[in-house]
Amino acid sequence: MEKSQIIKRKVASSNHGSSTAPSSQLKNVHTKMKKRKTDFLNRINYSHTFSVVVLPLVVALYYIVVSTTHSLSAYCSSPKNSTLVFSGLYFHVTLLAFTSGYHKYFTHNTFQTNSKGLPLFFVVFGSALGLGSVRWWASLHRAHHHFTDDTERDPYSIKRGVFWSHCGWLIKKPKITTFYQEFMEQEFPLKLHVEESKEEEDFRSDLNEVLSNVEGEDEEDQVDYDLLNIQRLTLYDHKLVLWQNSYYLFCFLTTGLILPTLVTYFFFGETLTNGLIYPGIIRMFCSQQCVLLTESICHKSYLFSIPTQPYNDKNSSRNCHNPILTVLTYGQANQNYHHEFPHDYRNSSSVLAFDPTKWFIWSLYKIGLVDDLCSTPSDLITQIRIQQSQAIITRAKSQLNWGTPISKLPRITPKDFKRILASSNHSDRIYIVIQNIIHDITPFMDQHPGGVQLLKASHGKDATKAFFGGVYGHSTAANNLLATMRIGILDVGNEEEVWRRVVKEEGNVDEDKGRNKGSEQYKTAEAA
Repeated sequence: MEKSQIIKRKVASSNHGSSTAPSSQLKNVHTKMKKRKTDFLNRINYSHTFSVVVLPLVVALYYIVVSTTHSLSAYCSSPKNSTLVFSGLYFHVTLLAFTSGYHKYFTHNTFQTNSKGLPLFFVVFGSALGLGSVRWWASLHRAHHHFTDDTERDPYSIKRGVFWSHCGWLIKKPKITTFYQEFMEQEFPLKLHVEESKEEEDFRSDLNEVLSNVEGEDEEDQVDYDLLNIQRLTLYDHKLVLWQNSYYLFCFLTTGLILPTLVTYFFFGETLTNGLIYPGIIRMFCSQQCVLLTESICHKSYLFSIPTQPYNDKNSSRNCHNPILTVLTYGQANQNYHHEFPHDYRNSSSVLAFDPTKWFIWSLYKIGLVDDLCSTPSDLITQIRIQQSQAIITRAKSQLNWGTPISKLPRITPKDFKRILASSNHSDRIYIVIQNIIHDITPFMDQHPGGVQLLKASHGKDATKAFFGGVYGHSTAANNLLATMRIGILDVGNEEEVWRRVVKEEGNVDEDKGRNKGSEQYKTAEAA
């Protein structure tokens, strides 16, 4: 009796232990799932999700519901022509503020301006695209240029997929947030607004001191007012960037949604709904796609995009020559050019290239609002194209059989060569000397157009004159084929002709070394 009770207690205790194990595992699984959910929610960039995903989807759903519901369709009026015209004009205004301001001015410093109003226009109306503040977008774009195709440090690396490089990077925050925060702080430090008052005060005092001493100085010793003005405006630009970073959402909502809605409502008598949808959300969506396509489609080799890499094939950037894609990217489809020459205010060296941003900046230059336009010298562009073409040719040549290089062929004396000819082991071979190089023609003798007998007649002899026109002037293809049959150098003491050929055929090696040595001074053409 007691024994059976002990067994029952053991069974009961064992059942209790086995039940606690699954419960603890379930608890761990639940904790991990909760943590994943929290991490996922924390990585969502809600402001960009709202502007890039939510607003366009709301408009799409609105029209789907209205078109399928007869009772609601009566309340949905078509936009007025004036609204559509304003939407088109506002599309260009905001997109140019972004491409010229966010991209060319603040990110790449392709030009300078003496105007305070122009940078203000850039930051205020560039916000209307809903792609973030200047500080955030410009910093990440610089990281993209600096770490192109790095799956961790390139914020929209094409190696993470087309969707990610197009808009995924906007919706989801990067994993290495610390790196990007430090990078942004390096490019546009937040502490500037704390120290700026003292720095600007010191600058003003130095300026006043310099100006007080200008009188009586020689003309060449006088102060450079342009340089002082640039320094002052640099402080202004930084201050403007930090201000917009703090009030970005206000700028976005005002210029992106509220302003176009009110303009069409009060000036054109448009409905508030159409004013919000057409010059607001649809205009914003189209502008976004013009910018985002350059980082996705123009970094991938699609046949329809007609991609080329004439300047650098070490990264994923492409020049896309499809005219439709050129228009869709607002003239920014030549990404291979832009990545090689990011400091250029143009996106192509061609005068006829479709590039509204270039035309806009050039127009500002002509009316005096912009100066110091940066454009890459044509000679440097030509050099890069030649180097890239040479690199492609070198890679292609390395895949082909060009024969043993002359410099690596063994030297054979005339005495040894006669011994080889007399040897029974070589009785079935045909050896011909051309320009002091011994060739084994045996593999080709049955294919020779002149017949085997002509080759046998030249066996062991110098057939240089016959090969180069005495009997028949052979083509370049014949010369290339002959090079694959080299077996040695006939050492007759006259090396000048042989080494002249070495320099001619293998001199590219030294040229490449010299070019690489020279390129060490400048890591990129932009630095040059």
